[in-house]
Amino acid sequence: MLFIGIDGRHKNKEIVEWYCYSLAKALKIHRLGRELNIRFSTKELEGEAQGIAVGDKKEVTISIATKEYTFLEQMMTLAHEMVHAKQFFRNELTCEGGFAWKGRSADNYQYDNQPWEKEAFRLEKELFLSCFPFDKELK
Repeated sequence: MLFIGIDGRHKNKEIVEWYCYSLAKALKIHRLGRELNIRFSTKELEGEAQGIAVGDKKEVTISIATKEYTFLEQMMTLAHEMVHAKQFFRNELTCEGGFAWKGRSADNYQYDNQPWEKEAFRLEKELFLSCFPFDKELK
């Protein structure tokens, strides 16, 4: 079973927890015995990113920037970063000693051509729309 921990101040923590489990199920990582840490940060992330995922096949940490972004923008970013969590857990993406995609060095890709980013951008909207609990009341 995937363990999900959520850190940082957030008014809608219960909704975020439900959403994370729904995303994990959609990505077929919910049954893995792994650890996923979600951190909501009021501080600017590296490279002014909206979200960052780092990890390996056992543990992934996702950081989501909250300053200047609406709750729904944060949740769309979370969907994107959850794709990266799937990639780390499935050992498709590694970052030890440089990025590698499916076992091949990937340090020379420009951001827009990185295969892991292409997959995350392709899936983020579909995941957001199918997994977010729009029927739940936001605080």
